[in-house]
Amino acid sequence: GTSAHFYVDTLDYLRRGGRIGAAQALLGSALAVKPLLQLRDGRIELLEKVRTSSKAIARLEEIVADRAGSAQVDIAVHHLAAPERASALADRLRARVPGLAELHVSEVGAVIGAHTGPGLLAAVVSPR
Repeated sequence: GTSAHFYVDTLDYLRRGGRIGAAQALLGSALAVKPLLQLRDGRIELLEKVRTSSKAIARLEEIVADRAGSAQVDIAVHHLAAPERASALADRLRARVPGLAELHVSEVGAVIGAHTGPGLLAAVVSPR
């Protein structure tokens, strides 16, 4: 099925919105790590913690490419106030995903943005 993975600069917005537990948020900030998250069954789960934002974004690319495999897929890259990051990720996914059919890049709306904060970078993989 469809999978959604994303990177946020800080867990504060998700914690304030009650979308992620205080303990998980605290763990993220205490270690000064960059969280990679996934959406599963409508719940946000902490997938991995990475040391720097550039490593986290490289890891996001890897996870998405692995998820896509060689199947025919559509990918949507979403961002909030991070257009350069989003287009760079999109370019790298175009080069890496052999079965890529369509790739869309867009900025998320205010409602999602309020939960994630600026710096959000997300990739949604949908099998054809």
